[in-house]
Order: sequence, then structure tokens, then C-alpha cells
Amino acid sequence: MLIAQISDSHVLSGGRKLAGRFDTGAAFDRLVASLARQPVRPDLILFSGDLGEDATGEEYDHVGEGLRRLRIPVLAVPGNHDARAPMFAALPDMLNKTDSGHLCLCDTRFDLAVIGLDTLVEGAPHGELCADRLSWLEAALRRCKDQDVVIFMHHPPLTTGLQDMDSMGFLAGREAFAQLVSHHGRVQGILCGHMHRAIQGACGGAPVRVAPSASHQIAFDLRADVPFAFSDEPAQYMMHIARPGEPLVSHVVSVEAAAQDMD
Repeated sequence: MLIAQISDSHVLSGGRKLAGRFDTGAAFDRLVASLARQPVRPDLILFSGDLGEDATGEEYDHVGEGLRRLRIPVLAVPGNHDARAPMFAALPDMLNKTDSGHLCLCDTRFDLAVIGLDTLVEGAPHGELCADRLSWLEAALRRCKDQDVVIFMHHPPLTTGLQDMDSMGFLAGREAFAQLVSHHGRVQGILCGHMHRAIQGACGGAPVRVAPSASHQIAFDLRADVPFAFSDEPAQYMMHIARPGEPLVSHVVSVEAAAQDMD
């Protein structure tokens, strides 16, 4: 099974530039073109949050129109720049809503079960899994007890060393999440975003893959008390090869390189 993971597009409508510098709408269009040119078609696209910058209907319409043209199944979860109501209204085919109103999902139609977690705290940059979401996750993992599982979410369940970003990371529910992952024992990968860098780690005995941004990256800087800064690295996404019973194999793909290589 080939999974394309995209994250942190921060699409702005009307050609506006993020921070006066990044045309995120145009970057998203290049991303879609890159995916369309992949010589091996992904079986699934996972979008690990921050689809839009301002969480407007226009931003989500832009995202939906581009991804639907690919005719590949897409599953999405919100990031801290998203908002549940407009996101669900525009992208109901890519999302699911729990009884508690969170945008979590469990999809068992593929070789591996796919669980999407909503870590959004609306109005705040950090993420959490509250009691309702942890209870939902526990039930979902119980339903998938005999299956290999991939979990995707926005905020990574680890400390990356990028201290300014870590202060806006997964701040509540991480321990309980790790215990649920460990107890299940067949979580093949935890796919995240938020950090605007490719990062690897582990949680609950499962590998964590943090995808870079499909638009703009954050510079690598481990100094304490240094605010995050943007870098000039290219837009990127990840391609994961997932086989039941085998470790997840992950590749980072440059959007520009992928497009040019197929010309």
C-alpha cells in the first residue's frame, strides 16, 4: 500500500502571500501537479492538518477541488490553523465527526486500518487529546485489535528539540496516547505534521514520522529561547510504503523535483 502524506499547506485564497512571502495557494497547486505526475499512483492520501491558514470556506474549497481531481481517496484531520465547522462543511467526503464533535476517523477498507485523530484546540496553537478523544481512540483500537494500524494526526507525540515549536506541540494526553499505542502493539506508524520539517522518532513503541510542509519549512535550530524562523527549503511531502507485518518505509519528496523529473 502506497500512502501519500501531505501536511501544512496553509492555503490562502485570492493569491495572498503568507508572511508577505509564501504564495501558499500556488504551492498547493504545484503539490497536486506533483502527485498527479507520480509514476506509481498512491492508494491513499492522508492530510495531517493545517489545510488552510485562516480556516475559510474559500481555502477549503481550493483544497477540495485540487485533491478531488486526483481521484485518489483522501482522509484528513484538522491542524491548529483549521476550524472544524467550515472544514467539515467543505470536505465531508474526507472527514468524519464523532459524537463529541471531533473530526476523528477510523477507516478499515485498506490493507491496514487508518485512524485519524483530531488534536485541535480551537483558538490555540498547541494540541491535545481530551478524555472524549482518548476514549474514542481506545474504542477504535479495540475494533482494530487484529489489524495493523496507521495513525495520523497534526501535533507530533514527541519533543523534537525545536523549542519554540515544541511549546506549541502536543501538550495534553500524550502519555495516555502512548499507552494506548503500546497496548495495541500493531501500530505500524504515527504520521504527523505541524513542525514544518521532516522528523523521525517513536511513541509507544511505534515509529513517528513528521512530514515537512507542502508549502514552506521552518529552519533547523536547537538553540534555547530562539523563535522559529522560516527557511528556503523546498515544499515537500512524504510517501509511505505500508505492508502488513512489516516496518513502515518512508520517503521525503520535493514538490519541485517531483514535477521536473516527470517532464
